[in-house]
Amino acid sequence: MSIKSFVVAVVVSLIGVLSTYSVSLKVANQLKSENSLKIENTAKQVSIYLQDSIDKSLNELRGLQAFYSVEREELSQVEFNRYMDILDIKSRNYIQALSWVPLIKADEKEEYLARLRREHPTFNIVKRDENNQLIISPDKDEYTPVTYFSSIQLNKKALGFDLSSNDTRRKTLELARNSGKMATTGKINLVQQAKNLTGALIIAPVYNKGLATDSVAERINALRGYVTGVFKINVLMENAERYADMKGLQLTLLDIEENKIDLLYGSDITSNTLSFDLAVPERQWQLHVTLNTALLESIESPSVIKWILAGGIVISLLLGIAIYSLLVSIVRAKNISLLSEELQTQNSRLEEKVDQRTQSLADKNSQLKENVEILEKQRGLLSRLMTEAEQAKMEAQSRAVELSRSNKELDEFAYVASHDLKAPLRGIDQLATWVIEDIEEGELEEIPEHLKMMRSRIGRLESLLNDLLEYSQVNHRSDSLSMIDSKVVINELFVLVSPLNSFTLICDGEMPVFHHLERLLNKSLETY
Repeated sequence: MSIKSFVVAVVVSLIGVLSTYSVSLKVANQLKSENSLKIENTAKQVSIYLQDSIDKSLNELRGLQAFYSVEREELSQVEFNRYMDILDIKSRNYIQALSWVPLIKADEKEEYLARLRREHPTFNIVKRDENNQLIISPDKDEYTPVTYFSSIQLNKKALGFDLSSNDTRRKTLELARNSGKMATTGKINLVQQAKNLTGALIIAPVYNKGLATDSVAERINALRGYVTGVFKINVLMENAERYADMKGLQLTLLDIEENKIDLLYGSDITSNTLSFDLAVPERQWQLHVTLNTALLESIESPSVIKWILAGGIVISLLLGIAIYSLLVSIVRAKNISLLSEELQTQNSRLEEKVDQRTQSLADKNSQLKENVEILEKQRGLLSRLMTEAEQAKMEAQSRAVELSRSNKELDEFAYVASHDLKAPLRGIDQLATWVIEDIEEGELEEIPEHLKMMRSRIGRLESLLNDLLEYSQVNHRSDSLSMIDSKVVINELFVLVSPLNSFTLICDGEMPVFHHLERLLNKSLETY
């Protein structure tokens, strides 16, 4: 039977381990899904922040475009600065400059230079040579010099720079002019920076008021100039990356064209990447948000799963041990019952022997009556035999009473053992149910406490088994009586059953105080 009990305990433990593993897989998948959704929402917030920054800048550029579309007179730097003060772009550090770039034809060049030199005596229309040095622009039919800036001190090197002298900028100027819409250059190195700084130039065309602009030819004829916005891509992305870094995200910005993909910011990482398209005039910018290694590991392998799996395995093993102990106790109880039946059989046999001996004495008494003379001679002997018979009968009756009492106590012991062992098992089952519910609801904070309580119930079950064994041996030892205060015992039992926080025990008035076997009473009360 011990082998069968061991096999049952092992099977129960294996079922518990497999169930725990199944639950941990479900929880892991759920946590992975939830964490992935959170990361996706965070990445989307970063893309929304970038798009919002771009949209605000485009709105300011549209405002400057509208301002020059209705203003016929040529403005000075001072008047341009007043309008810039209204826009207040200083708070957006990723904007290098908003500027006015007029279209200057060859026959207007001298008049334009004279007017600008009244503000800037050394002003010239310049371009970059093969060595990337600024030189005076040679004569040509049209010029597009950068004339006014939102901040002249920060952009002094770009003053007078002919945008059409650079192929990238010239193509974007023509695209904006011909379409009548804003257009964005590809990645460029900003002229106004001492060090190479990655940027992008957004260009909006300005047409002379009153002229038709329905066709490309009409737009070319009506063109007055351009308003431009110079944006520092590095600074714009660094602003977004401060938030992304806190969330464990890495950012990459790409400029996608038909024949190539240009890296504007970050590193070209393609694995574990979320992509978001950004709306930029006449360009396709794409933001890639990548999870760093630590964040990816936390999503793929949540640490709480390891604790759930380890706790479930420990609980399954302890439950198997408890079941094994319970089955062994049941076997022992059955053995005790068999011994009781055997004692009853021996008692019956003893009674039969007593009856037979009594009958034999009666026969002898009858024979003695018929043989009075013989009986008189053996009177003393018969008297002694009667006395012995009487003592044997009393001893047999005493044993019968003792056996009856033993049988009753054994029945009560079997009942108490069965009843008392169910209570801790119900407690363990309830706690296991709470653990599963907490896991399904995602309330993982209380799981360690429930596991601790479950281990306490298992320890109490083991203690109860030892106590029952000790109780079965009560007739083989003696205990002294002690004074028992029932109020103290009741308060200890209330704490023992681990009541809900909403339950309160109130013992009002005097409670009984009596003599009893203290140890046995406490063990019995702990059971309930």
